[in-house]
Amino acid sequence: MSQKIHYLLLLFLFLIGIGSVFIFRLWQVKKAESISFSPQESSFVLKPPLKALTGEFILIKGEVKKKPRSKEKFEIVKAEGEILIEGEKITTGKESQSIIEFPDFIRISLGSNTEIGLINLIPTNFLINQSSGFVTYKLLQDDSPFSVRSLHTLLTFDFGESKITVEENKIKVEILSGKAKLALVDLNNKTHIWELNEGEKVLVEDSERRVKIE
Repeated sequence: MSQKIHYLLLLFLFLIGIGSVFIFRLWQVKKAESISFSPQESSFVLKPPLKALTGEFILIKGEVKKKPRSKEKFEIVKAEGEILIEGEKITTGKESQSIIEFPDFIRISLGSNTEIGLINLIPTNFLINQSSGFVTYKLLQDDSPFSVRSLHTLLTFDFGESKITVEENKIKVEILSGKAKLALVDLNNKTHIWELNEGEKVLVEDSERRVKIE
């Protein structure tokens, strides 16, 4: 008889334990629901690839700002010679101008109210994102291809010099020298490619995905 009571007592204590754990977990869930979730930004920043080029400002006129890889806000560029690395962005203000250069590769001249991003600075996949404004790109040596992405358009240059202007939903391209290719994804998600030659001018209506070559 005493053995049966002993087993019943153990079962009773076991059930109490299970119930306590259940109540505790329920309390945790209710508490978690009352706390709003706010994601924290990571402070960890990867370094640029070892093969990525570095550039520098060779001309600063007016208000020119740079957004470093490790920061969320743009900072005033105080002097020429400041270094640029992959992942950074550059903007120019009203009546401002800047020229940045990647030695023995490319010179990039920014007009006023312009913004570009240094997406990929590895020479074989050099890519700039131009979101607004007027920029002249001049390759400093032949056979050094680079690309510029603007809205839904991708331009790839093998050599020479070109001007690109981005205003709202319009992209204007002028091939001053050399050749280029223009790729555009239409409204049906199909990619079209055009060969551009020296002296040609291109107007891209991005909202309609329409290309006009003169």
